[in-house]
Amino acid sequence: MTVNTEIAVTTTGGWARPGWWDVVEPAETAGRFGPDDEKELYDDYCRLAIDDQERCGLDIVTDGEHRRRGWIENITAALPGLELQPAPRRLGALGYDMLDVWKVTQPLDELACMWDFVGEYRFLRAATDRRPRVGMPGPYGMTTELDFRDVYPSRKACAEALVPALRGHIRELLDAGCDYIQLEEPITPAVADDDRSPASMVEIINKVVDGFDGCTFTVHICFGSFRRLPYAKRTYRWLFPTLLDANVHGFSLEFGGREMAEIDLVGQWDPGRLLSAGLVDIKTHYAETPDDLVERLRTCLKYRNPDALEISTDCGLRRVPRNLAIAKMTAAAQAAERVRRDG
Repeated sequence: MTVNTEIAVTTTGGWARPGWWDVVEPAETAGRFGPDDEKELYDDYCRLAIDDQERCGLDIVTDGEHRRRGWIENITAALPGLELQPAPRRLGALGYDMLDVWKVTQPLDELACMWDFVGEYRFLRAATDRRPRVGMPGPYGMTTELDFRDVYPSRKACAEALVPALRGHIRELLDAGCDYIQLEEPITPAVADDDRSPASMVEIINKVVDGFDGCTFTVHICFGSFRRLPYAKRTYRWLFPTLLDANVHGFSLEFGGREMAEIDLVGQWDPGRLLSAGLVDIKTHYAETPDDLVERLRTCLKYRNPDALEISTDCGLRRVPRNLAIAKMTAAAQAAERVRRDG
């Protein structure tokens, strides 16, 4: 395994889809694929994502999360005891109320399996000599598309019900050799009333990760990206410093799309905490140059030593044109190499 320990370059997980996917997807949706056809499709799809990341020069890679179709869409659809409710709105301007909603019809507390995360990891590890990382939706993240009101009194209660299953998957991943897991907790809205607070996020994150050794845990907190539009007010000041009580090694945060706003927050943290800095803005068609990213990197280095800093994306690249994603991430790798060399 190749591991770079200074200014490692990575993404938040999702990789850009190839253009041909728009031709293939209708056939898959129409049921023209058998199980072996579908496995072949997604294996090839993920190999392409891994190859793209390696050619861009990334140090920490994912499988592109293509098997999930979105960051949680297929994971949510695979859960038992859910009833699909059509999206409230289909017409007009783009909005998150165009997402389908899943009504929870039975308790999720006994849920044993959410997704084949360990299968994703084993495929990824076999396909690359770079450091592999698996992204898992955090408990609050998993509630994004769930209408839990008939079963749970609050979003927190629904999120807590998912903790045992997530811990089971983490144990499987660690047993398989995975040493880097990122929990995805974007600030997405709830279908019902949202009781999420910094203290409740800390409490539930710690219930997920406490007791596990030999693995780097980070939490990715962005403002969401529904077809490259954010969901939330783009500030972290309401979360910190409370979120530092989470027993994780670091945080993946959104900076590139906000022109480095609130980077000063990092200066208030313990310096050993990993910052996976989202310096690549996935919401713009502008392809950042190495010079752009060197400037952002040097701003980060005012607050973090190189061995506690990663370059990442603000959010997933799934909706970014593949050629643009490659240009952005190649520039990120070139910027990291320049700063490692020149300081």
